[in-house]
Amino acid sequence: MANLSLKSIKKVYANGFEAVKDFTMEIEDKEFIVLVGPSGCGKTTTLRMIAGLEEITSGELYIGDNLVNDVAPKNRDIAMVFQNYALYPHMTVYDNMAFGLKLKKIPKDEIDKKVKNAAKILEIDNLLNRKPKVLSGGQRQRVALGRAIVRNPKVFLMDEPLSNLDAKLRVQMRTEIAKLHKRLNTTFIYVTHDQTEAMTMGSRIVIMKDGVIQQIDKPQNAYDNPVNVFVAGFIGSPQMNFLEGKVEKNNDIRIKVSEKVILSLPEEKQNILNENGYVGKDVIIGIRPSHIKEAKENCDNSYSVFESTVEVKELMGAETYIYTTINDRQIIAKFKANTEVDFGDTAKFMVKGSKLHIFDKETELTIF
Repeated sequence: MANLSLKSIKKVYANGFEAVKDFTMEIEDKEFIVLVGPSGCGKTTTLRMIAGLEEITSGELYIGDNLVNDVAPKNRDIAMVFQNYALYPHMTVYDNMAFGLKLKKIPKDEIDKKVKNAAKILEIDNLLNRKPKVLSGGQRQRVALGRAIVRNPKVFLMDEPLSNLDAKLRVQMRTEIAKLHKRLNTTFIYVTHDQTEAMTMGSRIVIMKDGVIQQIDKPQNAYDNPVNVFVAGFIGSPQMNFLEGKVEKNNDIRIKVSEKVILSLPEEKQNILNENGYVGKDVIIGIRPSHIKEAKENCDNSYSVFESTVEVKELMGAETYIYTTINDRQIIAKFKANTEVDFGDTAKFMVKGSKLHIFDKETELTIF
């Protein structure tokens, strides 16, 4: 049983670079937490501070009820799985998995039982006598996971464990790790730059940028209700489209992107803009590609319709991605797979006002 408490954790290097700034979070026992963000955002540094591989500059880290800032990594009851597997090439799979237990002077019969049980869970029991060099990437990753499992730690830490695998194997191992979490029923903290991994695996995700937490949330809620432009653009594939426009008021409130693109809004969202003084101001508009559709002949007035030239058409099997440009911004729309719209055509697009995300242009924070 292990909950973690990170209180105002900071990491400042000798040259003054602040890699992690005021990281505060409560992680419940048995949660699957994913730290996600672009390269250099501080996610791996945070994981390494939890592991004890990186010294905490300031703040407090608790595992359970114990303050562990100055506790050695081997005494924290955690296990870490690295991006490069970190297997001993001269040892068999069995010996790689047993090595940590042998150092702890665990009895041989108990080591044998733990290793074989972990190998069975990971379906690598037929590989125990082989050495890492003859294994595939996926098999090596399973061995690295097995080495962590045998220790029966309170917390599993995983640093981009799937990044060296090909796309198909990554999807398979993603599923395996999610199942492993359910089976072991312990706390997992997982680092990735891949937002698809974060969305599909985490019970909660921590989105980071420049050492600062942007949002901690359930994956679906981060997708539906991003707190700012960065989160909105980072979560979702293809990423959210962004346009700039001015809030205008005549009989009702609309957002004018250009002479040809004017976006209507439902009444409750008009009221939000009006009450918060946005009439006459520029805002950022975010639209998910899945919310831009091919316009029907008779769509109701909850939709805004506009025309634009198709620059690229990508058939993706179940759907077609249509690329166009509005005000020098590339826009991606998801049309049905069987659309007759083609490269060079002037296509009609429609978007429902209730699906628009609107952000303050100055702060880039979400208005709605």
